Amino acid sequence: MPRRSVAFSSVALCLLAGSLAGPPAAAANTASGPATYTYVNLGWLGSLPVGRPWSEAWDVNAARQVVGSGSNTVNPAGHAFTWQNGQLTALPAIYAPGENVAASINDAGDVAGHTHVNRTDPPHAFIRRNGSTIDLGTGWGSGSGSAAKAINNQGVVVGTRFQYQGGPVRAVLWSASGRLRDLGTLGGSSDRPWSTESEAHAVNDKGQVVGTALARSGPALHGFLWEDGRMTDLGSLGGTTEATVARGINEKTQITGSSQNAAGEIHAFMWDLGVMRDLGVLPGGTSSFAYDINESGHVVGTSRTSADYYGAHAFVWEGERMVDLNTVVTNLPSDVALEHAFAINDDGVIVGSTCYYCEPGKTADQHAYMLIPNG
Repeated sequence: MPRRSVAFSSVALCLLAGSLAGPPAAAANTASGPATYTYVNLGWLGSLPVGRPWSEAWDVNAARQVVGSGSNTVNPAGHAFTWQNGQLTALPAIYAPGENVAASINDAGDVAGHTHVNRTDPPHAFIRRNGSTIDLGTGWGSGSGSAAKAINNQGVVVGTRFQYQGGPVRAVLWSASGRLRDLGTLGGSSDRPWSTESEAHAVNDKGQVVGTALARSGPALHGFLWEDGRMTDLGSLGGTTEATVARGINEKTQITGSSQNAAGEIHAFMWDLGVMRDLGVLPGGTSSFAYDINESGHVVGTSRTSADYYGAHAFVWEGERMVDLNTVVTNLPSDVALEHAFAINDDGVIVGSTCYYCEPGKTADQHAYMLIPNG
């Protein structure tokens, strides 16, 4: 399964400048109807002295190892963690007082993300391997920053970097040996402060990279597929004023993300063999966002279920239908709402985050979760 992450675009860089044991899970779709799931609360790193604790799960590998970020006893802004077999473990930042994010994990258990490296500089991308955290750097000097968004099973990492705080963000790739490569754009550039020229969000085991980039004309970012030094524009669902963002790719070169349609709405999409398909929305919703795709072509994401900002439910798209995950979990507590589904592995195991009080009665604190398909 390709590794990718949603934790979380150049916006996150701006903020920074300032298994369960058991047999393999069943397939996530049946002829008789959608799969059902067992819910697991992954917990928090610790309670805050003030405010409510929170956690989010960003990625899951074949062994059901999970990475994410959340509050701990001293850092409400966020701290990286791994979860395995019921145990939540904090990952150290290179510069201990700073925050860090674990964005992606491959099947070897290597973790990629970003971490503060000293008191003054923006965070740097890192790999954590065999208990050691490796600073991937930026390719530039003091004042520059970077973030890793995804790592594949060959150890190739993709993400973003910027040369100075407020400078344009560019998509980059670190080879397995650590060599950094700028992936360029679709012909566009920007001189606006904190602008995004390109971002890389996912990489599969063939080395194909997807993300979003400025085109030569027009204000909106376009989704791209990068392969062998060439960046291809994925097009859109018909809209022209909002960004198309590619966030996930599998080994079949099926790509998922979000794009504006001709009606001006943002919808999840799947791109396959040059055709971008609108995956629609959950009933009552106006927008949807897809974050990951597995080798079966199952897509996970979030769909707004009302015009209200707080009306969002996690979904899985199983080929011909979008399913609200809140309706197919056999043991979901009555006070929990599944808001985001950020990643799905090839066994159909899903991870994401819940929502605190996003609708009446859903009063459980925001936390990372795992859904395991019932056999």
